[in-house]
Amino acid sequence: LKSSTVLPENPIRPPPFLAKMDLEDLETGLRAVSSGGFVLSCEELTSVQAGLTLLKAREQHQAICFWGKILGKDADYYIAYGLQESKDDYPAKCFFYSGEDFEFKVLPCLTEEVGETITMLQLTSPLTGCPSTTLEPTVEEGMENEAPALPALKVTELERLSLLVQEIDFDTAVVPKGAHSLTDTRVIVPSNQFRGLDPAQATSLANYVHFRPPASVASLKAHAANDLEYYFNFLDPLSDDLPKGCWAVRQDPTGALVTLRSLTWPGYLAFHVPGTTRFGGVYFGSAVKNTDLAFLL
Repeated sequence: LKSSTVLPENPIRPPPFLAKMDLEDLETGLRAVSSGGFVLSCEELTSVQAGLTLLKAREQHQAICFWGKILGKDADYYIAYGLQESKDDYPAKCFFYSGEDFEFKVLPCLTEEVGETITMLQLTSPLTGCPSTTLEPTVEEGMENEAPALPALKVTELERLSLLVQEIDFDTAVVPKGAHSLTDTRVIVPSNQFRGLDPAQATSLANYVHFRPPASVASLKAHAANDLEYYFNFLDPLSDDLPKGCWAVRQDPTGALVTLRSLTWPGYLAFHVPGTTRFGGVYFGSAVKNTDLAFLL
């Protein structure tokens, strides 16, 4: 979960994000998304803060941020991420997980082979909460003859958790447009011109972008051309996401808070306080993608 305060540009490379929903801003950010039912108990909040404090001291990242909570059948996972510089234009995220002991550990980086193996299993059931569980295909009663073959490579729930977190983060990771800018050397930095979206702009999907490397054809063409357009549109806007209607935008009656709810990944909620530099996002759910969304809209 992240929110922000604008930082000035300087000769030293600044953190790639604006100030996040880290330890200092965690409670404030959770209050902003509480209307959607995204809350931690007092015990959970205290334990998460303690765990993130130890993690930040141990890992020495620029910032450690709370990402969300993934619900399991027997136990839940708490997810955080650290910000680190990358050789690419875009900052790298290092994800961490913990169980109910709140001792955060690194989520493994997956090879293409592991990712394909997990996909082959065609898993639709929720996570159990035990990271060492060996994954096996789900076989419905009476469908034993049509069950997918067991892969030669053994994979665990921890690797599935890592894949799900990366998939959710790629499809969400929402920030207001203009909150970040590119330097002449094409490094993403906090924009010292960003003062927040005005209330009218804040309800338009076109004014929000995904903070990750672009995937749309338009953004990739602009990237290759390296023209002026790229410096203004170097991130993919939510308005281009498919299927159309996969985001629900709501402004509270006072106009003081705008929330964006993902219908593709039920459980993700982003927020922005218009006229300020405060924004963020968090995921609370079972990590189940709504694959039928295109037929429901």
